[in-house]
Amino acid sequence: MNVVYESLPNCLATLRVEVEPAKVNQALDELVKAYGKTAKVPGYRPGKAPRALVEKKFKKQIREELEGKLLRDSTREAIQEKQLRVLQIANVEDVQLADDNTMSFTATVVTQPQFDLPNYKGLSIELKPTEVTDKEIEESIENLRDQAADFVDVPARPAQLEDFVVVDYEGTVDGKPVHEVFPKAGKPLSSNEDFWIKMTDEAFFPGYCANLVGALPGETREFDVEVPVDFPVEGMPGQKIHYKVTLKGLKEKVLPELDDAFADSVAKGKSLEELRVMAREELGRQKEANVESSKRVQIMKHLLSGVECELPVNMVRNETQRIFNDIVRDNQSRGVTEELIKESQRELIGVASQGAREKLKGAFILLRIAEQENIRVSREEIFGRIAAMAEHYKVPFEKMVKEVEKNNAIDQINEEIITAKTLDFLISKASVTHVPESQEQGSADAN
Repeated sequence: MNVVYESLPNCLATLRVEVEPAKVNQALDELVKAYGKTAKVPGYRPGKAPRALVEKKFKKQIREELEGKLLRDSTREAIQEKQLRVLQIANVEDVQLADDNTMSFTATVVTQPQFDLPNYKGLSIELKPTEVTDKEIEESIENLRDQAADFVDVPARPAQLEDFVVVDYEGTVDGKPVHEVFPKAGKPLSSNEDFWIKMTDEAFFPGYCANLVGALPGETREFDVEVPVDFPVEGMPGQKIHYKVTLKGLKEKVLPELDDAFADSVAKGKSLEELRVMAREELGRQKEANVESSKRVQIMKHLLSGVECELPVNMVRNETQRIFNDIVRDNQSRGVTEELIKESQRELIGVASQGAREKLKGAFILLRIAEQENIRVSREEIFGRIAAMAEHYKVPFEKMVKEVEKNNAIDQINEEIITAKTLDFLISKASVTHVPESQEQGSADAN
């Protein structure tokens, strides 16, 4: 068999294959014999019809099967001969099967990126300590107190910064509600009733609360504020909005007493000291989880920075779309308007594209390292993952197996397991430096 290989951009390659007549004849003989054993030819018992009659009667079917078998076998052998890492066969064309039983065709294949592995053993990573300090425990308890705080009315006095106030307001631009002039801004910029604000310099819009300092409950004030330059609605940065605000009340935050009764309200039956023990354990778990995440982030940052390569265009496109869809769903769940999402679409697609490229490149690097280090996935590990999926979705194991097979997801599961194992291997070989909490971690930007 003669194979001519040509590398193309974007991880594509062509294989021009010529199959010798001897191989074609052998495949043809096997097919004719197989048909002859079961062929129903008038005047002959099954398996007794002359070869010439079998070939004539089933000429079309035999030729189709012959072409299919030769294409599959020859493409596989050509890939092995050229030692290609093929992700998929994109196209087969120019198929010619001549009367003299010579065959040729051209296969276009999508290959894994070509790159040299960077140094991946002994990578340097920095980790913060996982010990929980007494200060962190007290901060955690204070956060719980803050969440359980009550708000009580304050006797009439002038409002001041850091107060909690309740207001009604109307916002207009040139006499029209803000959302009518800038529909993408949303109605909350135009009006609200019984709206709570903590009086700070930056609350709502810069300058908004400063104009309420000194106001008494029941008092109405009118003033202009300027929209900040980084406000994400086109045309609004620098715009003046006229607000009419009525101060309806002042509220004071009252924290619960730090005692056993408070602890019991947070964790039934627990004392304050037991609550502190629980806080220490939870903070410890969070720190351990953060450290594990940081290890992986730093390892991947090292690997990604050490490799430059092309990526398969279709894979990047599909992964970009998947990540973009996730970003849109996340924004929608947080109440971001459809208008704002559409306006930011180009930026969001850019973020998704970058994420897709990093994810795909990272996976290819890890798979290559796994190959280099002979890291494999066992059948038991795959079935263990499927069992975990079955438990998560509350379905029988057998049903989940069928679902995975139906969706051709075995390869995906295999890749997820092997990349995770490879990351664990790299972490075990890394050079770890412990840094104080106050020191900037090397992974800070990545996180």
